[in-house]
Amino acid sequence: MRVDDLYKEYAKKIINSGYDEENKNLDVRAKWDNGKKAYAIYLPQLIFEYDENEVPITSLRKIARKTAIKELLRIYKDKSNDVNYLEENYGVKYWNKWKKEDGTLGKAYGYQVGKNFISPENKKNTNQIERLIYNLKNDPLNRRHIIDLYDVDDAHEMSLIPCAFLTMWTVTEDKLNMTLIQRSGDFLAAASPGGINEFQYYVLLRMICAVCNLKPGKFVHFVQNAHIYKKHIPIIKEIIEKDVKNTSNPKLILNPKIKNFNDFTIKDFSLENYNPNIEKYNIEIAE
Repeated sequence: MRVDDLYKEYAKKIINSGYDEENKNLDVRAKWDNGKKAYAIYLPQLIFEYDENEVPITSLRKIARKTAIKELLRIYKDKSNDVNYLEENYGVKYWNKWKKEDGTLGKAYGYQVGKNFISPENKKNTNQIERLIYNLKNDPLNRRHIIDLYDVDDAHEMSLIPCAFLTMWTVTEDKLNMTLIQRSGDFLAAASPGGINEFQYYVLLRMICAVCNLKPGKFVHFVQNAHIYKKHIPIIKEIIEKDVKNTSNPKLILNPKIKNFNDFTIKDFSLENYNPNIEKYNIEIAE
């Protein structure tokens, strides 16, 4: 698959020609669980583009696709920032390290999606996902189709400022195109070509298409700081050097009966013809 070729190409590019944070003798914010500095090698900007028929999910390593969709539903459908809710309703636990005393991520992620405001288009009370869907249906050529998870007024109350934080949407004839903007991307854990972040937001694109009667168009993913942590380099090298039979031709299927965004559940998605390398890797996440 082309996405696997992109994965290999950019993994090598980051490792071979990226900026080495440790060599600059600078402090870094990211830390491992034991408190040690999580130095990385990074490129300052990367852009990945996908055509309408491509499902951006790599087969070089198994992507937790159901978990990815569950997290997406928690943020955009449930409009929740509650870590306990995510665990109790979806069985996803690895956000716990960022959980505040009240069990949430503060004013991050789903809080920003569900926050009420007055629509500049129709002057009615709305939230970000409702506004997007309303405008795509009623004013598709509007140039303000945006969802933004980063509000500077709320940043001090976020336990984690979202990495993938902005989506911009454009309609061309009967196709919906989306650009995902990501401020920071852990290549191995989430932000590689075909990684969790890309697959999640491709799912979101398909969900919005389904309820707005549009076809999926181009998907562009922009990462401002694409990095590989030094601790992850041996795993990355093993992944890209392993002889994996490329038999995947993934197709994402959504329940065609769903016409209301809030009606989607995890049971309404299936991924066919996805045959990834099933070897498990111990991927430590930096904080």
